[in-house]
Amino acid sequence: MTQGEKWMKHTASQCMVVAALIATIVFAAAFTVPGGYDQDNGIPIFHSKATFMVFVVADAISLFASSASILMFLSILTSRYAERDFLESLPKKLMFGLATLFLSIVTMTAAFSVSFFRTLP
Repeated sequence: MTQGEKWMKHTASQCMVVAALIATIVFAAAFTVPGGYDQDNGIPIFHSKATFMVFVVADAISLFASSASILMFLSILTSRYAERDFLESLPKKLMFGLATLFLSIVTMTAAFSVSFFRTLP
């Protein structure tokens, strides 16, 4: 049980670092939109393009998923690690945290890909 607690804490803390980095990146990407802003009115240049909407939605999903992942891994780190928690509670929290972390990675990659190929000539 002590080895399981040690492994769970180590895994949760490493995954939480990754989720925090993703949250930082996609938060910054929300304000530095692809193509930049129009100097006259402050509206993003590609705001009427469908790819811009894909970027915004993917970036938002990535931000919310990484935030959910951070919260889930934080709940793992603050868990009491009782014997019964290893049967149901901790594995469910770990699977949900990993699933939301994977979702945030996928949507961050989609947002990057859309913004990268949108800004190419």
